[in-house]
Formats: sequence, structure tokens, C-alpha cells
Amino acid sequence: MDDLIDRQAAIDAIRKIYDSVGILGEKWAVDKCQMAIKDLPSAQPEQRYTEEELRVFAHGISLSLLSQRSAQHWRYDEDTATKIKFLERLYDKVVADMGDEQDG
Repeated sequence: MDDLIDRQAAIDAIRKIYDSVGILGEKWAVDKCQMAIKDLPSAQPEQRYTEEELRVFAHGISLSLLSQRSAQHWRYDEDTATKIKFLERLYDKVVADMGDEQDG
């Protein structure tokens, strides 16, 4: 798994260590830099919801979409069309998060 870190935080950590040791302890500085970078927090956000929760969200969204599309079929309404577009985008996001959860 590739772990993402904040690039500027890594640069700042290396600069701080290098400035404290100067040229004389370069090997030591490199080793300390590697340790400092490994200790930085991940820039990749943690998954907020479980796979089961995401499935429930997707199911609820698809039911709402079904209802809105049915209403739209019988009587076109601009507000309903806007709701459908919103729900479709939301559904796509939840499905993408489900894929990320399965990959992780």
C-alpha cells in the first residue's frame, strides 16, 4: 500500500534535521531524515464509513432515485430534475468510496 505524506512537512523535517547537524554528520542526517519522514502522519484520509454502511447508503440513495425518477416520468418538474442529478452524483461518490474500501 502506498502511503501518502504531506510533501512540505517532509521537506521541513529534512531541513530541520540537516540544519541541526550541518555537513559533518551527513550519513547520520540521512538516517534521521528517513526516520522523521516515516513518523509523519499520513496525508491520506482514513475511511469514514464501513463497507456495510456504504452499501446501506447506496441502497437508500437508489431507492430515492427510483422514487424521483418515477415522479419525473409522470410529471416533469425542474426541482425533481435537480434532485435526480444530485442523487446520481451522490450515488457515484458512495460507489467510489465502496471501491476504495474494497481496495484498502
